[in-house]
Amino acid sequence: MLSYKVCNGTFDDCVKKVKEVISKLGLEIFGIVDHANNARRVGLNLDPTVVIYFGNPRVGTLLMQINREIAYELPLRILVWESNGVNYVGYKKPSRIAEEYGLSNNEIALKIDAVMENIISSI
Repeated sequence: MLSYKVCNGTFDDCVKKVKEVISKLGLEIFGIVDHANNARRVGLNLDPTVVIYFGNPRVGTLLMQINREIAYELPLRILVWESNGVNYVGYKKPSRIAEEYGLSNNEIALKIDAVMENIISSI
């Protein structure tokens, strides 16, 4: 289940805000997947939907050193989407993801939770 909030402004403004906050925190953006654009390329319609992949390689590596399988979930991601004219930003809590890999109450994952909440609350 995603944690999410409404983002005011246009869809493009929301994506821009997320990217700016990520960069201001010193995190690296690894990629952006525009699902709506991909849908259009194959003749389908989809409301604006973008996933931003980002993180800090040092922090991610510390988690992978504990359990390499968590690499499947990295880098971190934030979903920005529009539904019925309303824009949202959402993410899955890293601590919940870590629990799936036997890392319950992991200090690193809990700190990443705080970073993710900081990003979302800054939008």
